[in-house]
Amino acid sequence: MSHISKYALTEILVCAECGHPYRRQVWSKYGQKSAVWRCENRLKNGAKASCKNSPTLKEEPLHNAIMMAINNVVENKGKFIGAFRENVIRVIGDYSTKGISTDFDDKIESLQKEMLSLIEENAKQGAVAEDFDDEYKRISEEINELKKAKLRLVQEKNEAENYGEQLNEMENTLKTVRPDVREFDEDLVRRIIQTIKVCQRQSNST
Repeated sequence: MSHISKYALTEILVCAECGHPYRRQVWSKYGQKSAVWRCENRLKNGAKASCKNSPTLKEEPLHNAIMMAINNVVENKGKFIGAFRENVIRVIGDYSTKGISTDFDDKIESLQKEMLSLIEENAKQGAVAEDFDDEYKRISEEINELKKAKLRLVQEKNEAENYGEQLNEMENTLKTVRPDVREFDEDLVRRIIQTIKVCQRQSNST
């Protein structure tokens, strides 16, 4: 099992010049401690390193720059808010159909059993059958279509009494909310960022 570092940047911050990861160090000067990030290659090899110009990054400004980049993406409400809206609608819809029996339930249950049998049979064979993917996709699509049909039926019968009210409340909230991430979050960064490459800033010649 691979070890997960306490610091998310240990896993994603790399030197653009040599490809080595950056490592966190704590510097102490005049009794004051400060955290910085430096290229591992340059730390080990010094002047012999292939990236003699790799910059040393102070942790606090680095964290601020990363969160600013994340918030710039979140601030662009187009796709982000659209995806969020669809997920909320799906959750509200699923919740509203709980405990409501319809003719679709038996069909959904039957397909779920068919999918389970398909998985068990394939597991017994010890290898993926040629038609496994096609069959699994077919059953999965049928189940999803039945669930959508059930939700439409429930809405038409006004069984989901609070659905419209919850949806309107969500729409009004999304018009005003600013989903900013204010503080650096190790877990959040680890989840949404794959790699950060550190480049030496080129100075403009005059």
